[in-house]
Parts: sequence; structure tokens; C-alpha cells
Amino acid sequence: MSGCLSSSRSVPSQYSLHFQAHPQINNSAPLKVRVLLLKSDADFMSADFFSLQNNAQTVLGANLLNSDEFFLMPGQLDKTLSGQSSLDARYIGVMAEYQALDGKKWRISLPLPAPTDSSIYKFWKWSSDELEAKVFLDVNGIRVINE
Repeated sequence: MSGCLSSSRSVPSQYSLHFQAHPQINNSAPLKVRVLLLKSDADFMSADFFSLQNNAQTVLGANLLNSDEFFLMPGQLDKTLSGQSSLDARYIGVMAEYQALDGKKWRISLPLPAPTDSSIYKFWKWSSDELEAKVFLDVNGIRVINE
């Protein structure tokens, strides 16, 4: 009888972000990039640059689930950040800390796929369970590009 039972649980989505930096980025200086795992992107998208730069945890509160940061060198074409989100995560926020903002687009929000139900009978992973994005940073700011 127990052979007919199935077990299901929610599985957080995966993400893979591929970063590329233009050679003239940030006045030829390394660019600090922050990647934030968010429950909601409302506070992230409405906050000013300096509040997020100096007090992201305070500004975002319970909406900030996790964060990571790294430096991109001018012309760097091969930085990848991948992982598994959490069940509460709905967005990934990416913030570029340019030396001079000068109207640059310094943040983007990427929606994550909803967590999926998994059962013992699921033998393969569907590609829709993963956010994959190519993020390009240049003198005009940050953007997602399609190939």
C-alpha cells in the first residue's frame, strides 16, 4: 500500500547570473556590484542609492533575505553568480556602485520563478525553474541583454 504514496514539497528556484563589464566602466576602476535576494522589490526599487549603499538591511528590512557582493574589473566578461533562492524569495535585485551616478541606471530587479512542487516521481528538472540572465554593465549603467 505504501508504494502508492507520493511525497511533495516546495523547491526554491535556482538562478544563474552572468556578468559582463565594458572596458570603460566606472572610469576604468573596479565596480562594486551587490546582488540581493528579496521577498519584494518595492523598497529596493524606490529607495535612493545612498540609503541602499549604506543601510540596505535597515531600508529593506524583512524583505532582504540574503546578499552578496563582488567587484567587476573593467572589461571582465566571465563573472557568474549562481545558487538556489529561498522559498520566500521573489526577486533578485542587482545594484552597481558607480563612482559617479550621472543619470546611470544603477539597479535592476529580476523576478524569480515561483517555487515548484517536487515529488519523488519527478526525474528531471524543468528549465523554467531557473532564472538565467546576462547582466551587462557599461558607462550608461546596468541592463539585462539577450543573445
